[in-house]
Amino acid sequence: MAVKFRFLRYVAWACCDYAATLLQRNGPGDREKALSLLDESLAISSELGMRPLMERVLSRRDILKS
Repeated sequence: MAVKFRFLRYVAWACCDYAATLLQRNGPGDREKALSLLDESLAISSELGMRPLMERVLSRRDILKS
């Protein structure tokens, strides 16, 4: 179980970084995919108590939704 949680923290960061890449590219469907990835990253980071990542994701989501 501990290995799973170690792996998930990398998935959470990767989702956040991939969302940022999509937002920079700004192609068709990129905003929607980025929002989905940010939601996934937030769910994982919340479960694992990764506060710095949660703050980063929330900030990016706010920018996306404005």
